[in-house]
Amino acid sequence: MATFVTRAQWGARAPIEVGTNITPQQGGVVVHHVDGVKLARTNHADCAGQVRGIQNQHMDSNGWSDIAYSHLACVHGYLFQGRGENVRTAAQGTTQGNDDWYAVCALTGGTLTNYDTVTPQLIDAIRLGISRLRSSGGAAQAITGHRDHHSTDCPAALYSRVISGEVNPGGGPLPAPGVTFRSSPVTVHASVATWQYRMNTAHGFALTVDGQYGAGSDTACRTLQSRKGLTVDGAVGPATWRATFA
Repeated sequence: MATFVTRAQWGARAPIEVGTNITPQQGGVVVHHVDGVKLARTNHADCAGQVRGIQNQHMDSNGWSDIAYSHLACVHGYLFQGRGENVRTAAQGTTQGNDDWYAVCALTGGTLTNYDTVTPQLIDAIRLGISRLRSSGGAAQAITGHRDHHSTDCPAALYSRVISGEVNPGGGPLPAPGVTFRSSPVTVHASVATWQYRMNTAHGFALTVDGQYGAGSDTACRTLQSRKGLTVDGAVGPATWRATFA
């Protein structure tokens, strides 16, 4: 069971301002990591200082009002309160991403082939963060990686844990985002990128992973629906989503 660490407990600075103009029922939760190099702390006693350092960088170097993330999770199974529920983030790299999505950041880093050890305790802490953002912050069911919102490798090797649904508090495959993708009008949503990536890696397609559900995605969807014995309508609703992520 992960342990929650309040802002007071980790020594957070007061925010310059609190942005409450957020609509997470239209998005969900984005999983991040800190950097492209390994940096998980060996001793948990050092993790609070790491979070304070991230806050200082975001406020003093980036000029942001607070630490960018809603919550931060360490490999020892602790969830550090960031901006918290019902507060706009500064983490996604796009205005819509920050308006509609919360952010849980793992205190890890590295590349696809050289990454910090992803511990069960880290996964538990990420799940706790997502659960809190859903239950107290009104987040939709969707879970994405930062790479689905912005041109970045983040969260690198942790992204496979997102796609598998491992970080989902309810367990099982990645939950359907609550949005049905259609090509007319074109659905533009970060979860479309998550779906496109899964279609490529698990089902052999070669879609452009751009978060826009256009004609190519529609054709691929119909092919998958035919293979799986589903209604062939080109719309990614709950049944087609489940077949994609099964």
